[in-house]
Amino acid sequence: MSKARVAVVGALIVCLAACSGGGGPSHDDRQNAFLQYVQDNSNDKAKIRDFESGKCVKAEGAPSYNCAVSSQVQAMDRDFGDEMDGVYTFTQMDGTWKITGRVQ
Repeated sequence: MSKARVAVVGALIVCLAACSGGGGPSHDDRQNAFLQYVQDNSNDKAKIRDFESGKCVKAEGAPSYNCAVSSQVQAMDRDFGDEMDGVYTFTQMDGTWKITGRVQ
């Protein structure tokens, strides 16, 4: 009986993992990708504060997700405030979510 239970639990874990894989980047994934994007486009000392991002929408015809982002950005000895707010395209590359474009 315990072998059957282990098999059922194993099957459920596999199903849940498969179902959750297509849901886009988590909040932490988006925050890490956004910080990396800011640092890549300014300098490695850039910082973000008050990061907020809502639900993502699957991009049409691409393995990506469009997500609205709002954050306070400090980079290059300047406070950019909310100038970087917008909708960004997140794509998973080699197991890591990255921003691959800005929609608006």
